Amino acid sequence: MAAIPTLKEGIRISPYREAGAAQRFLLELDNRHFLITAKSRALIEALLTAPATPDQLERQYLQRSGAALPADELIALAAATLPAALFSDAAPAARGNPFTISIDLLSPWYAGLLTGRLAWLFKPSLAWSLVAIFAVLHGCVLPAAMHAAHEGWSGSGGTRLVALLLLSGLIHELGHTTACRYFNCPHGAIGFGLYVIFPAWYADVSKAWRLPRRQRAVVDLGGVYFQALMLIGVDLYALASGSPDALKLIWLVTFTMLFTLNPVFKFDGYWLLSDLSGLHNLHRQVRQASAEMLMPLFGRARPGARSPVLYAYGLLSGAYMLYFASFLVTEVRRLARTLPDALADSLHQLGAAAGAARLADAGWSAWRLLGDLLWPLVIASACVMLAMKTLRALAGLRSAVVHARFAA
Repeated sequence: MAAIPTLKEGIRISPYREAGAAQRFLLELDNRHFLITAKSRALIEALLTAPATPDQLERQYLQRSGAALPADELIALAAATLPAALFSDAAPAARGNPFTISIDLLSPWYAGLLTGRLAWLFKPSLAWSLVAIFAVLHGCVLPAAMHAAHEGWSGSGGTRLVALLLLSGLIHELGHTTACRYFNCPHGAIGFGLYVIFPAWYADVSKAWRLPRRQRAVVDLGGVYFQALMLIGVDLYALASGSPDALKLIWLVTFTMLFTLNPVFKFDGYWLLSDLSGLHNLHRQVRQASAEMLMPLFGRARPGARSPVLYAYGLLSGAYMLYFASFLVTEVRRLARTLPDALADSLHQLGAAAGAARLADAGWSAWRLLGDLLWPLVIASACVMLAMKTLRALAGLRSAVVHARFAA
């Protein structure tokens, strides 16, 4: 008989969703989260008592599950079904970080000071009233903001707008953490990083997995809710003053709010759809569903249908990625025609200004050159990201097809 495995300390198990015999539990360890069955929970709790003999393991499991299994089967079950990270001999897993560079700017303690003072904003009656006010004001000012977005963008005005847009990102993350605080769920730090070359804020709200599904959905929406509160003030100012910069800021923040609600990428919209539908690992489930649809090609019966939400999500995601790819192709072709002349002109002006020792003109020419390069860099990064995502999706689909084809 194999030795009884030892589990790490710090494992926390709590109810996740009440569903009778299908009840599941949330297991937490070092900021990692797993959904487990009642059978796995009983086995983990039995192992956490550190049984010294097979008889003790069997008794502990019987107490927690009501089922009697021999120790050798329990040990084999643990090896086959429990996450490897739970065992004491497993190396600590480095937590995935999508950022090239990141730094925590507000520690959990300082972030908690702010969220403790702002949690009242999530009282339902107040929140719905504020959302209604935002909808009316934003509906009045948004057409003008969309028109202003196509007007000229000055260098100094653009710098202010970028700074205010970054501030709205901080407010967005504060919304997520404040929603956690409202539901008495602990949250972590708020920080800033670079996602490839794109600046982005982040907040640690991983403990929101402990909350019921509807409360998790509120946490998902907390970021855009706080940005909407910010826009109430900006909308009022824009309506009163007609400021072009205010209108452009409104357009920028609105665009980021809609983009983060896009469920194709793992932003707020993805987690909102997952929490509202009860479907987890949407990308993986879409690959599995796609593989199952291909089974008749291999002479295998197709398994039962999955949730209609999953199929709709897969179709919409595929359509969005095709649109995104066509947009990138169009931009690459346009840049191939226009970028060489633009760079040549900027370099010529920079060289002329530097040769004449006109420092102000040289500085402006250098700034223009950086502006000419910024959008191509964004497009190049987007192309790389799309290519990597497509390759991962194809590899995952291939793996799912192989597994579905040869599964018993």
